[in-house]
Amino acid sequence: MAPSGVFLINNHDISKKILLHSLEDEKNVTENALPNPPSSPPALSFVAIFFLLYSSDTIVSIANLPMHAVDLKSNKAVDHLREPTLITTTNIQEQITIDEGPDEVYDPLIPPDNVTKEERLVWFRQKLPELEILRSNNLTQEFHSRVLQFLNNGCSIQFYMIWFSPAKSFGKREFFAMDSLFKAHPQGCLMILSKSMDSGRGYRILKPLLDGGFKILAVTPDLPFLVKNTPGEVWLEEIKSGKKDPGYIPLSQNLANLIRLTVLYKYGGVYLDTDFITLKDFSGLRNAIGAQSVDLQSKNWTTLNNAAMIFDINYPILLDYISEFAATFNGNKWGHNGPFLVSRVTEKVGSTPGYNLTIVPPEAFYPVDWNQIRRLFRKPQKKSESRWVESMLNELNQEETYALHLWNKSRELAIEEGSVMARLISEHHYVTIKVFDYRLLRRTVKSPIFTTLAFVAIFFFVYADTIVSNLPMPPAFLTSTHEHHLDDHHTTETVSITKLAIQEKIDEFLDPLIPPDNVTKEERLVWFRRKLPELEILQSNDFTQKFHGRVLEFLNNGCSTQFYMIWLSPAKSFGKRDFLAMDTLFNSHPKGCLMIISRSMDSELGYRILKPLLDRDFKILAITPDLPFLVKNTPAESWLDEMKSGRRDPGNIPLSQNLSNLIGLAVLYKYGGIYLDTDFIILENFSGLRNAVGAQSIDSESKNWTRLNGAVMIFDIHHPLLRDFLDEFASTFNGNKWGYNGPYLVSRVIKKVGIRTSGYNLTILPPEAFYPVDWNRIRRLYRKPKTDLESRWVERMMNELHGGETYAIHLWNKRSRVLAIEEGSVMARLILEHCVICQDIYTS
Repeated sequence: MAPSGVFLINNHDISKKILLHSLEDEKNVTENALPNPPSSPPALSFVAIFFLLYSSDTIVSIANLPMHAVDLKSNKAVDHLREPTLITTTNIQEQITIDEGPDEVYDPLIPPDNVTKEERLVWFRQKLPELEILRSNNLTQEFHSRVLQFLNNGCSIQFYMIWFSPAKSFGKREFFAMDSLFKAHPQGCLMILSKSMDSGRGYRILKPLLDGGFKILAVTPDLPFLVKNTPGEVWLEEIKSGKKDPGYIPLSQNLANLIRLTVLYKYGGVYLDTDFITLKDFSGLRNAIGAQSVDLQSKNWTTLNNAAMIFDINYPILLDYISEFAATFNGNKWGHNGPFLVSRVTEKVGSTPGYNLTIVPPEAFYPVDWNQIRRLFRKPQKKSESRWVESMLNELNQEETYALHLWNKSRELAIEEGSVMARLISEHHYVTIKVFDYRLLRRTVKSPIFTTLAFVAIFFFVYADTIVSNLPMPPAFLTSTHEHHLDDHHTTETVSITKLAIQEKIDEFLDPLIPPDNVTKEERLVWFRRKLPELEILQSNDFTQKFHGRVLEFLNNGCSTQFYMIWLSPAKSFGKRDFLAMDTLFNSHPKGCLMIISRSMDSELGYRILKPLLDRDFKILAITPDLPFLVKNTPAESWLDEMKSGRRDPGNIPLSQNLSNLIGLAVLYKYGGIYLDTDFIILENFSGLRNAVGAQSIDSESKNWTRLNGAVMIFDIHHPLLRDFLDEFASTFNGNKWGYNGPYLVSRVIKKVGIRTSGYNLTILPPEAFYPVDWNRIRRLYRKPKTDLESRWVERMMNELHGGETYAIHLWNKRSRVLAIEEGSVMARLILEHCVICQDIYTS
């Protein structure tokens, strides 16, 4: 979740004792922290051998460990204008660990899942006595005086950040935000509104900056004082009385939205989220908020974001924002009380005389959209990528960009040496130095090959008994011998690891259909026309023209149900989670047929990946699609011709994503059956479903659907709604809006044509059918229960998922594929019960 640190260890100082102080308030190890090594002689031997191997001049990367911030206790404070000091053993007298907590730190304000509004209100009233943040006390009543005293320190500019998680989860990315802020504003003041950081641990985290003479204060907020004499006061009283539903979104998220508005209203200044890198001085900005997106034609903003806001004290639109928060609060819609709120209000009142509000363009704070952020973290591998890095750095260092929002879902990504991120951090920091994910442990004396092999050998020798239990779940067919259960027949067989190599790569793979970033529409069209000859997926050839015949031959195999999945990435990226979807599908549909529409899987490597299923006589075929054939005589035919001519803008979203949407619709239209994304676990047989699509969300009051999703679709051949979908795809295609041609398209069309259109016979299934767990709650399914309460929750969730209403569970793989499946978790239990091949997922 946080950044990696690097220690430069000097062998001349290796004889000095390096004491790792274990502080009283750091005894609790978080989920993601490395386990404490056993206090046995082998563990001591392991540590001794490690230091023996690495005692010469070396750089040891700890990029894959939880982040360690270092308390620089030097003889004198670091001067603001001095070059930053390297973090070395020679200037460390004490090492303070900032524990990087699990991805989702325990939050007492997180309500229970899958409860009614009434049940949630009962729970909330029980929790109210524990929710100190809602009340004033002796400490918080000092808030106002502490703030005034701090801001009376000659601040050139005053900043605010909010941190409601435990201090131990304050990671390196958050530290980068502070570090780069002071690089651009050495005389600025930063106030962190946080009870957890207003502590001894918080002080130690901030100490490297305090030692540099920077003005920074962590202060526990007084929420009743902040909302006093504002429209938020009535809202807080309702919440404290237990009459207001907090919603299923953690209340801390919405309190953070409220507090940033009230702090700016009471004191004025600059609010920033903790996932920014600040690039230049903000002093030229006043009463400004940033657009996250603009309309490509009109250049008018379409969405604002509240992650960065600059306002004078008592600025009137802040009171409008607070009033909207109190009047329209909804704890069940993500963003409703945050970025969507500032967009709603600004659209209504932003041009009011006297407001003098400035909407700065996306380049100011959001120059890279959330779905493009990964590229900034990657090391350039070839000249064209190196040129792109230089071009991006030049753009980010232009006058228009004040800060770069990192959309902190990116915190799982390693910052690779030479990447845009690494370069930015090296240019815009005071304290943070080595941030790269070094792929090799570089040495000066001993052979790196020898020491690496020796290290691995010793590691496995010492930890052979326990290492497996700490790894994410491997498919069982990667173990040597195991039992498979199918139709009550026991078979035991040996599967050689060398016969099946599934390499799961979590980061995005190189996609030839990914357009260059930050180019105009005209520049992108020039690039696209140059790429067209390489884009075989758009063309027919001798091989693809066999598609229809191969499909008919395959489906003539006595299929009880016919399924389709699409895979447009390389076969080597087909991972264990994708295999799991197929595996559980055949557990529920042993007589079904599965067709994987994929050029890369229609290969020798693809055959080896599928072989464990083929060896069990399951009907599965990987097949290269013929796109021109699939769209022939459909509304999408003209769209494909435009695309092949180079006249149609593919947009900044990888074209493969939109082609996948199109192929799924076209295949169902031509052949009928069931389309499934590859990030599902199948729990029940689908044979009772016909002409159905699933709701992803519903209105909590009316129970009407609010959003559909096309990740599962069940349709008869030539169903008229599929033609409507294809028509909408072709006529409204937009390659710049994520989801526009996919899940949002399905929602738009069905909203227009309705479900009662003559001959459609469409069924909208409730979220429980395919999306019983929303994307922002999926992490909990992967966690091992550690208390009786969590164990009861696991049992309850298992009962709900097996209650007859859930056919499959969508895993939102963009979010979940990096999560380890912990023993005893809901996910582990589901896999054990619904797998054919991967039965044995743990070693005792």
